[in-house]
Amino acid sequence: MSVTLRDAQHLCWKNFRKINDVLDPERGKAWTPFVTVTDLLEEAGEVAAAVKGLEGHAPSDKPKTKETLATELSDLIYVTFVLAEHYGIELEEAFLQTVNDYMLKFIK
Repeated sequence: MSVTLRDAQHLCWKNFRKINDVLDPERGKAWTPFVTVTDLLEEAGEVAAAVKGLEGHAPSDKPKTKETLATELSDLIYVTFVLAEHYGIELEEAFLQTVNDYMLKFIK
């Protein structure tokens, strides 16, 4: 299956809203942007732990694999898309600009 970044972003937001709507009554409050950012930071830490484990720099209770890293990176992307959608940011456009900026900065 192939999707654009825009499609993936909208899909993540749609799923997030469904999940948040179900969990909100159970928790008594919805996930705010602040809670979402803390989740993003948690996911970034899990990406770091997976890379450290793959590189052999940290003992781990469970061995880290490329599959572990793929899952953690996907979690990070999901939360990033949710935040972007919350604030009305189209990441596909921003991403393409970032790629262009890196090319201009490092390939002269």
